[in-house]
Amino acid sequence: MKFPFDPLDYKLDSQTGVWSRSGYRGIAYSDGNEVEQRIAAIVEQAHALTVLSAELSRQCTDWPSLYHLSGTRANILRPFHDILKGADVLEVGAGCGAITRYLGECEARVVALEGSPRRAAITRLRTRDLPNVLVVSDRLDDFTWDQRFDVITLIGVLEYANLFVSGSNPALALLEQAKARLKPNGTLIIAIENQLGLKYFAGAPEDHLGQPMYGIEGRYRKDQPQTYGRKTLSDLLRQAGFARSEFMAPFPDYKLPVSIVTETGFSCEGFDAAALAWQSAKRDPQLPNVLAISPELVWPILAQNRLALDLANSFLVVAGALSGQKPDLSVLAWHFTGERSGPYCKETRFSLTDRGSVEVRCHPLAPGSPKHARGRLVTFAMPEKAEYAQGSLLSQELIRIVTRDGWLMEEVGSFLKTYLRFLGSLDASGDTPLSIDSAESSISGRYLDLIPQNIVVGPDGAWRAIDQEWTWNENIPAGWLIFRSLHALIQTVTRFGQPAGAFANTPIGFIHAAFKAMEFSVTESEIETYVNLESELQAEVSRRPLKNADFLHWLHSTPLPLQNLTRAVADRDIQIARLTDELVRWGERVARLDKIIAERDGLIGSLNQALADRDRQFTRIFESFSWRATKPFRLLRRIRNTSVSILSQAFNNFLKHPSLFPFKEIREYLSLRNNSLFDRVFYSRCNDDLSASGLDPAWHYVLYGAKEGRKPNPLFDSAWYLSQYPDVAAAGINPLAHYLSAGASEGRKPGPLS
Repeated sequence: MKFPFDPLDYKLDSQTGVWSRSGYRGIAYSDGNEVEQRIAAIVEQAHALTVLSAELSRQCTDWPSLYHLSGTRANILRPFHDILKGADVLEVGAGCGAITRYLGECEARVVALEGSPRRAAITRLRTRDLPNVLVVSDRLDDFTWDQRFDVITLIGVLEYANLFVSGSNPALALLEQAKARLKPNGTLIIAIENQLGLKYFAGAPEDHLGQPMYGIEGRYRKDQPQTYGRKTLSDLLRQAGFARSEFMAPFPDYKLPVSIVTETGFSCEGFDAAALAWQSAKRDPQLPNVLAISPELVWPILAQNRLALDLANSFLVVAGALSGQKPDLSVLAWHFTGERSGPYCKETRFSLTDRGSVEVRCHPLAPGSPKHARGRLVTFAMPEKAEYAQGSLLSQELIRIVTRDGWLMEEVGSFLKTYLRFLGSLDASGDTPLSIDSAESSISGRYLDLIPQNIVVGPDGAWRAIDQEWTWNENIPAGWLIFRSLHALIQTVTRFGQPAGAFANTPIGFIHAAFKAMEFSVTESEIETYVNLESELQAEVSRRPLKNADFLHWLHSTPLPLQNLTRAVADRDIQIARLTDELVRWGERVARLDKIIAERDGLIGSLNQALADRDRQFTRIFESFSWRATKPFRLLRRIRNTSVSILSQAFNNFLKHPSLFPFKEIREYLSLRNNSLFDRVFYSRCNDDLSASGLDPAWHYVLYGAKEGRKPNPLFDSAWYLSQYPDVAAAGINPLAHYLSAGASEGRKPGPLS
């Protein structure tokens, strides 16, 4: 394959495999260092790089990795597989290579243009085994190429024109540059968010700026990304010289589309295009938890009024310069199941036949995959062709029940009983009709896929099964089929109505209540059996198997969405008012406590002043000549009157055991007996047992009181002092004596309130 490069313009980086101009610095666009380094490491270490790589699918753990690695990204270009094969394709804005990989697998000759050198290097890593892909890091307006292209893609690029394209109308300039690089009969493919998409009216934030209502209110500035409505975008294409353009709607949007509906699909009377829209609404990973409306209820109304395409969340646009090029008007829609293991991935195409009927055709996404396969647990069958069943899905009836305020669980039970009777009517394997009278009833494994989401109610009211791909290789309990039906319902509904009855507001609470309404008894153990069966099924058919622990956590811990945006705002206002009242009450409580603290501080100040006055008075007395002259007599009298028995016993003990004589206690007693911090009156009043002991209060405190945590005055806490200062307790020193001799000068506190 020849790539017409001028070697004077571009050089190949031997380490990254990316072509760029000498000194090219790149554009200011990035998902952040951590994200892009992580994506680069994942791709570099991967062995399987294909679009349907299970290895890369398992690495999709958050939005950035899902966006850059998911095979679902490629669905946006699958309708154009035939025109891409062997074509010269310029991909503008290759990102990290998710779309580039698909273009390469289509056997196109691909030039992937990416303004960010680091992202270009990741694209080259993702396509390192594809020699038909060349990666260039450059800006489109500076890019030089000797040849024109059959196809140019702008997937998620046009909205950034304001940031990276110069001129008074950057979006128009970008489209004109693309047209100039196309062959005369070339095709431009654009994927972009719709400025007027339904999800933005529902309250979803604008994708690039993160603010709700930003786009639909037209608040874009000239230095910001900008999206467009259908008419504005159509006018831009016409001004850029594209004579024709066909708009299609990818659902839930262009980033991770599972369905794509054409203009013909929306206008075809016998085709329910809205079903593809509403069934995928909750599969948008960027959809907020609380919405102003329920998209699954709105899409059918929009389709009835021919507004679904104008309000699609995204557009897929095919444009050409020649007016004579006609799109294939027979195709109504495509639906893709690409999250399964490779052999089970398929594309379903809905087309209008020459007779005016709708035809359904399926084929595998992975080349060479069989259309019939028997696995360890399930058998897969993909019919190549089927007749389209007109009508509405049975699951819509159940959705209408649970999304209405005041709904009853008995209504759900009645619906499920009717559904089970339909299953019984289908059984023709024996003389006795199938009877399902309990959750334990054993039914054929061929019913595995026969959930309400795969049953169409025709215009005449008759029920018809569709899309029956899977058969469990053994019989299954009827309870599992009901469980699967309810699980699929919960995964589809964006908001449940407020129920009239009470049940635990979790998936498991809803499921238990539904079984009870059917008069079916199921235990927690049986629910776990259904979870195990579902996990085993997913492990066999999915690229991202379901873990039991995660499934059980979801069942028991995830609240059912019961609020719309209006109700959520009202509830939040009530909560704010309640918290405001509580804050006022706390403020009043704090004010009361501040007043108490101020009064306490005033009392402490008064006591400290009184103590200081008392100390000064005692100092004057103690320093007087008469006090010093009579000191020996006072000491002898006090010792004689209050401590004769103790001193006598102490003297006898001293004679027997001189080492045990309480010299320390006597010293402590002498230091405290007349000190103003030992309040004799307070100590005597607080200790009723003191009078019975016959001891002097100071002596009692030295011998017993301090050890027992008794206070010598209102402000000194003996127990707190010893616990706060373990060195004092370890030394066996009386706490008040220590405070007087050393503690006060060391800044130690006499109590917790000091």
